[in-house]
Amino acid sequence: MKMDVAVQRQLDNISSGNGAYLEMFLQAAADAGANVRLVFAPWRSFGNRPWARLHPRFAALSDEVVWPRSLRVGQHYWSMSPTVWTRFAIRLGKALVQRLGFNPEIYSFLGDPLEQHEAQIVADACGRDSAATLTVAEYSSMAPVLKLLSYPTRKGVLVHDLFSDRAARFRHNGLAPDFLEISRETEVDWMSAADVCFYASANEMASLGRQLPRSKGVWLRPGPRPCTVSPVPGPARIVFLGTQHAGNLDALRHFLNDIWPATKQRKPDVEFWIAGSIGRDVEQEVRRDPQVKILGRVDDLGTIGGADSIGVAPTRLATGVSIKVAEYLMLGMPTVVYPLALEGFGEALSDLVEIGSTPDEFVDCIINLLDNKPLRSQRSERSPGEVTQRLSNDEVVACIKDELT
Repeated sequence: MKMDVAVQRQLDNISSGNGAYLEMFLQAAADAGANVRLVFAPWRSFGNRPWARLHPRFAALSDEVVWPRSLRVGQHYWSMSPTVWTRFAIRLGKALVQRLGFNPEIYSFLGDPLEQHEAQIVADACGRDSAATLTVAEYSSMAPVLKLLSYPTRKGVLVHDLFSDRAARFRHNGLAPDFLEISRETEVDWMSAADVCFYASANEMASLGRQLPRSKGVWLRPGPRPCTVSPVPGPARIVFLGTQHAGNLDALRHFLNDIWPATKQRKPDVEFWIAGSIGRDVEQEVRRDPQVKILGRVDDLGTIGGADSIGVAPTRLATGVSIKVAEYLMLGMPTVVYPLALEGFGEALSDLVEIGSTPDEFVDCIINLLDNKPLRSQRSERSPGEVTQRLSNDEVVACIKDELT
């Protein structure tokens, strides 16, 4: 019942969307009875920092950690590679240049497959000591490692995001992708060795599944962790929750520029709360608006939940799943979304949210909720239980069990 999960990033943060997806997958593996070994890419996984620490929740869901070319000291892993330390020095230099007011390019490895040598090291590490029954690559860009495995094993991919679709969405909105831009054909080829794909998005499973006919597909539903709601008292407010990435930043700036002014005009006293690390990106833009509150990281999300907090997801760039929608609903928050924010859920959540297709419709939905406390209460009471039931990962647990036996 051994399962290897090959990763190419640090796992010190569990609050981001990709951290949440991986935790859900590892929890499903634990529920299936798998003994999980995390196998890190020796150089890529350190990113621009030569030390790393596994988040305790990831550590609790793994039975072993293999990090080639590193040294563990206490809870930290230190790279023994001059390449990683050189990259760190370069990154420090660029940070200094940024402080001087310049904007040096900082390369993102998102969507970029490993070079052959590093990929082979990962493949060898997966087969070390005792081969796993199931070997899963996290992200399609890690999937080429599966072709290098020299021992019998079932092969899988945890598909967080289709980079080809993500790039197309950026281009459609007039933005340059902030990651490696690839074609759908290239991404399909990366994943062609997979026997099973665990998709974090229902629509991506439907789309890509047709191009990978030999691979079984199963939807890894993004069910957020249960949370006790203890809301801050006060009048109804609007809440945006998110971490720092391009899709969230586009949605937040779109709200501030195209939705928020009309909302304030119709409801002059309403407040807009921005929770999570994304707030740092708009501090200068909103500092003169006393009705916008930047909360930063909120340790207890239950304090911003409840019927008097209206969650908004004016998503325009999303691929995969807009996990904030499920988080809002689990927190008992009446929620307003653009249709794109629901794509990754299929039809699972459509009747639990208010949907506006344009900025004007979005404003109307918000005003309707602000004016209708019984409707807010009805949404708040219903949504947590429905989300828990509809986003159960029993199917994924069953699939992992099948692959391991």
